[in-house]
Amino acid sequence: MMRYALHRALLIVPTTVAASLVVFLAMRALPGDVALAILADTPHTIEVREALREELGLNKPLSVQYADWALSMVTGDFGGRSLESREPIRAILARQFPVTALLALYAVAVSIVVGLPLGVVGALRRGRPADRIVELATTGGLSLPIVFTSLLTLWLLLRLFGWSPPIIYSSPTEDLREHVEIMLAPALLLSLPYGAQLARVMRSALVAVADADYTVAARSRGLSELSVVVRHGVPNALLPAVTMIGLQFGTIVSGALVVETVFGLPGIGRGVVHAALARDYPVVQSTVIVLVTLVLATNLIVDLVYTRLDPRVASTGSRR
Repeated sequence: MMRYALHRALLIVPTTVAASLVVFLAMRALPGDVALAILADTPHTIEVREALREELGLNKPLSVQYADWALSMVTGDFGGRSLESREPIRAILARQFPVTALLALYAVAVSIVVGLPLGVVGALRRGRPADRIVELATTGGLSLPIVFTSLLTLWLLLRLFGWSPPIIYSSPTEDLREHVEIMLAPALLLSLPYGAQLARVMRSALVAVADADYTVAARSRGLSELSVVVRHGVPNALLPAVTMIGLQFGTIVSGALVVETVFGLPGIGRGVVHAALARDYPVVQSTVIVLVTLVLATNLIVDLVYTRLDPRVASTGSRR
């Protein structure tokens, strides 16, 4: 178990390095000039622009820029300062990360609370109207683009009820009511595709174990179908569900980019969009790498939980 965990943890390092190179080169390939974007609203000469580029380190070779940025990430400086606002990136992440983390947590919780029971209902009523309704609902949840559902929901709230989310974000400790108002719709919308996928995974896993020997033996003892599914089917079907929940977390964090932008949440997603438009390279690079590391760490935790549920995974991974 320990050998498997160490092997999986070490894989995070080359993956993170590869992601950092891709992000770094992708940002440099974008058209536009950071110095020109910063000085766009003020009269300036070419000499002033070049002096600003020199101050920001944009005239250094790409290899030196990458080495400086990578070293700052390792030392915990997270890329130094924003090119646009000159604010420490560490402070930017500390302000934005809790918003995105709470949004992702709420979306995952809703996905689990709604998705798992729907999957059980679909398996219990396989081929019946209830199963068809679950299938229709999950198909809709998977098919609708999140940007479309976000804009449509915001428009309907304004058009039909004359209600819009609060403009100023409030944390749960500051104003719980306003926090719920501003986070409720984004969390529900973000959970739609992932709750639907989780319901389908759970239903498929329960259907797969429905004819297993242990479930047949349980039915022969006179147990009801509900008892068989809950007591024998669900524990064995949790393996793929746990994997799906872990994968959901990483996907939900990336989906937050759209939802936060539409609803004006001051999280990492909205911050990345703003920084990308401003060509603020260090902010985009550092934020993306933090998200990549978070997703990889989440997947590692899911793998370890999976090995607890099925020790055969660790033994197979160790032999590889």
